Amino acid sequence: MIPIIITMVERKSLLVKPNRRSSHVKLTPTLGGVAFFASFIVSQIFIQDADETGIGIHFIVAITILFFMGLKDDLMVLTSRAKIILQSTAIFFILICQELWISNFHGFLGLYEMPFWVSIPLGYFIILYIINAYNLIDGIDGLAGMLGVLIAFTYAVIFYNSGQDLYFYISLVIIGYLMAFLRYNLSGDKKIFMGDTGSMITGFLLGLLTLRFLTLNTDQLTELHLIPANKFIISLSILFFPAIDVLRVVSMRLLNSRGAFTADRSHLHHIFIDKGLKHHIASKTIAVSSMLVFLLIYGLNLHFSYVALTFYFVIISVTTFYILLLLDKDPLTKVRRKKMKSYIPKWLYEIEFRIRKSIIVFFKKTIYKDLL
Repeated sequence: MIPIIITMVERKSLLVKPNRRSSHVKLTPTLGGVAFFASFIVSQIFIQDADETGIGIHFIVAITILFFMGLKDDLMVLTSRAKIILQSTAIFFILICQELWISNFHGFLGLYEMPFWVSIPLGYFIILYIINAYNLIDGIDGLAGMLGVLIAFTYAVIFYNSGQDLYFYISLVIIGYLMAFLRYNLSGDKKIFMGDTGSMITGFLLGLLTLRFLTLNTDQLTELHLIPANKFIISLSILFFPAIDVLRVVSMRLLNSRGAFTADRSHLHHIFIDKGLKHHIASKTIAVSSMLVFLLIYGLNLHFSYVALTFYFVIISVTTFYILLLLDKDPLTKVRRKKMKSYIPKWLYEIEFRIRKSIIVFFKKTIYKDLL
């Protein structure tokens, strides 16, 4: 479908114009998400036998709402308020299904059985956060597609081994359409963006898979070699860069007295591009790093309780924040770095500076030759 969409978009002049936040310099076709929607809807015909509870119709309704919302946003631009209302409506059709209620924390934070009035708001927040986090990382070629494939592959392995056939097949559908999309998104002459249509649909499906993972019972989690109380930290590690980047960006904007939703170039992918990395190199770096974080947290999960695992996850997150703070070229971020420097002992700063410089020089000479 994608070549047909590219041709139609070019004929109708529905190309994306570069702006000050764009990482592209020429008009580019969008609406790749139309193919995502069609792929998902058609796939339901073939996987309906795995839908033992009839929940698939809820997925179709929710995806259809998001499809038309994303389509209108790609063509006319929607307000943030309208987006939240429509996203909430789509999520409602999912949360009326009891099998997607997070009813047990398995001892996480000392909590076990949870009432529905806690499960529903929690599920709503999780899916809403993932939809918008995934939407915000769709800023350079390949990034959203690569991360989506890795996240969906991780869930495919999880659901295959836990006997959740429907969610295993949905994971495969996501991998399938994103792999097809990446062929064109990374192309030099046949390029297309997924647009809000694609990022909303994919973000929603990844949120759905995350919610189903969090509702697995003790036996299923044990079968996956997961300590049940660790499931929340594991899910955060699977979605590491989309989840953490949004938190970092919003925090920095508030610290710099900006609005939380102010448009700028402070996202992780913008930082890498501004440092001179090419799109596909920056995307591969983020995707591989995200997978390494998950593998590390998963390995630690086998030996530590949720308290220790949370500590290690916070250490990894803080380290990531620090590295990105050093790389960011934003003027207000530079001011923030200078203020931080005044609180650091000079000898410690010099040691850190030499280590940082050595690492940057090493990467510049070995892999990232375009690094500034």
